[in-house]
Amino acid sequence: MMRRKFALALMLLSMLWQSLAIGGQAAAFADVHEVAHMAMHSLSEAHHHHDDGSVVQDDSDESRQHVVADGGVSSPFLWAVTSFSLIPTGSARPPMMDEWPLPPPVLDGPRRPPRLS
Repeated sequence: MMRRKFALALMLLSMLWQSLAIGGQAAAFADVHEVAHMAMHSLSEAHHHHDDGSVVQDDSDESRQHVVADGGVSSPFLWAVTSFSLIPTGSARPPMMDEWPLPPPVLDGPRRPPRLS
């Protein structure tokens, strides 16, 4: 039992160490602009990116959505102030006629075995 707990603790430690190693590698080999961008995300500053790669800091809805979509390092209060609008699209595939629901898994009832006579 002691060996199992030790292996579990070692596995947990190696998973945590791997995430720190990958995160540290991204910060160590990044240029100045990428480090500034990581700092903006860690401070939950609202910003968004243009197609040319430039970063703009403002309080627009697009900036809040970018910070919230980051996942792990964003502040939870941004979910309350960000408005997400879902626009229905007509490109969704309509249901097909051959896609009937499956029959229930229950049989009609108990059946008797055949008689031997």
